[in-house]
Amino acid sequence: MIINHKPHVRPCVSIPSDGNEGNDWIASISEMYAPLTSHLPLAGASAIAQARGGSEPRIAAALRAEAPWMQPAIDRIAEQAEMQLWAGQPWLAVRPLLLVGPSGAGKTHFARALGKLSGCGDAILSFAGVSNNAELAGNPRGYRHPLPCLPATAMLRTGTANPVIVIDEIDKAAAGELGDPVATLLGLTERSTARRYFDGCLAAEIDLSHINWVMTANSIARLPAPLLSRVDVVEVTGPRPDHAELVLASLWQAVARDLGLPPLALPHIEKPAEAMLLRLFRNTRSVRRLRRAIETLVAVSVRYTPRTIN
Repeated sequence: MIINHKPHVRPCVSIPSDGNEGNDWIASISEMYAPLTSHLPLAGASAIAQARGGSEPRIAAALRAEAPWMQPAIDRIAEQAEMQLWAGQPWLAVRPLLLVGPSGAGKTHFARALGKLSGCGDAILSFAGVSNNAELAGNPRGYRHPLPCLPATAMLRTGTANPVIVIDEIDKAAAGELGDPVATLLGLTERSTARRYFDGCLAAEIDLSHINWVMTANSIARLPAPLLSRVDVVEVTGPRPDHAELVLASLWQAVARDLGLPPLALPHIEKPAEAMLLRLFRNTRSVRRLRRAIETLVAVSVRYTPRTIN
């Protein structure tokens, strides 16, 4: 459906009552998640359009400015953006993508940047040490704390029908008595089944077929063949030392964004501190370690930097 010249879909037709409508003490599931029964936009039209005077989608140029060492993944995203436009489907739709590379290579940073730069929004779930599927599949009605599946809550939070969902460290998941998160992911990433996914909390079918999945791993050795057959595997090597200034600027913006602030609202970084951060990155080439150092620097700085709240 086209609304205000933009494509929209209705993820869920209706959510059955749980009997708590009008209850002042217990929130009604049908009321809490009612936005999922409205038409949500399929975002990313401007991002996948060709850059003015260029020969590639805008999202490719934006991602390259953010993480130039991720060119193999950028090429894959650009190819699918061009196919979407050719097919007359102007929104971001990426085949499930698995980024494989060393720890600290910036895989998670890149995946979240895709959600931000495309306008689709993002959600992230780490599989490290996870041995059940509750965080991914949610909890059905009857549980003390019923919760829809992660894709449904991501759509609700981002206000789009095609958010980017990042599954971090998928190679570190383990099956347990309460479910296998990787097995659950198989059904969510297969578009034919995701189109009519039954959510136990909503007690209704919901269309999850427009979700953009990006996964990260250090190795594919422990990943099951059925999952590997559903994803595009892209090997990445990580940034070079000469990317230090670019990575620092990008992470500074990311930290501000996660705090809900513009980058200029963060405490001013002094030259010696900036030099220390750049030296740390050039020595380690770890995006993760640099981000942690930035967060520590900001945390220490705000103790002595009063902020005016309007």
